Amino acid sequence: MISADAASAAPQMPARCLDTTPHMETMVAVGPGVQLQVLDWGGKGKPDTMVLLTGLGDNAHIFDEFAFQFTDYFHVIGITRRGYLPSSQPDDGYDVATRALDDMKVLDALGIGRAVFVGHSIAASELSRIATAYKDRVEKLVYLDAFDLAERFKLPEVPGPPFIDADLNSLETFQAARARLLAVRGPDPSICLHVKFDPSGKILDSTTPDWVGEKVLDGVKAPANPAVNWADIAAPRLGIFGLFSTETRQSYYWYLSAAEKKTFDQNFKGIVEWQRAEIDRFRISNPKNPEPVVIELPPGTTHYIFLNNEAFVVRTMRQFLLGTVGN
Repeated sequence: MISADAASAAPQMPARCLDTTPHMETMVAVGPGVQLQVLDWGGKGKPDTMVLLTGLGDNAHIFDEFAFQFTDYFHVIGITRRGYLPSSQPDDGYDVATRALDDMKVLDALGIGRAVFVGHSIAASELSRIATAYKDRVEKLVYLDAFDLAERFKLPEVPGPPFIDADLNSLETFQAARARLLAVRGPDPSICLHVKFDPSGKILDSTTPDWVGEKVLDGVKAPANPAVNWADIAAPRLGIFGLFSTETRQSYYWYLSAAEKKTFDQNFKGIVEWQRAEIDRFRISNPKNPEPVVIELPPGTTHYIFLNNEAFVVRTMRQFLLGTVGN
């Protein structure tokens, strides 16, 4: 069921937006006037639950295909965090502690005790908070190109991907531009909830106000969210990271202007060094706890590793979670 907010924000949708993925959709109340979308892709075999948490700007539909890699062993659900349709867009609650508590309230509402938590990108902050504040709810943790970002925003930024007006002519052109510039194609329903269309199918705007992303980012910035003490995390954890390099840069670099490339080259070096330091910090563990597993994908690997490196990521996760590749 699509929320009233989502329906009003995106009244016109192309036929490709129709969501035909087998799943159940529930809106779970986590606070006064705040509901979160939960997708349930089902599952067989062991009764364990896997919870999929999204990166910045995504909704749970980003996992519509990936989720079925694990339904033979897990009951798999995904949560769309507050601020992103069809979840509610309240004025506040975007700090890490509240977002992690939201996730716990979802589990409580669904009668789920312990779970495996898998997070992409900015979901790292929620994973680490859950692991330290709600230790008894965590079986294992998987960080999919997901970093502690507390120090990241002290660094100068690089120019972003140069989308142009023609990229917004249709869902097809927008997906093509994302593939060209970001090297990713997410499931169509995940994109359709994120944008507004006119009757001709042209993309007009985002359904997410700019202040939502700003507040989520503010929630992970130091000193509001101090850097994670990885030694405090007792649960077994796997980190799969796509390495940055000053040679491979980013997929969209080649479409930047000469001036933008110069700025990118000046600033990206610091981001590469930051990433290396964060991966090294991720390896820190308490001798009483399991040693973290770290997998580094080669430079040039794109951020959506669970989509673009699906076979390898799934195999690695199954070995970590199950002790075997399985079927």
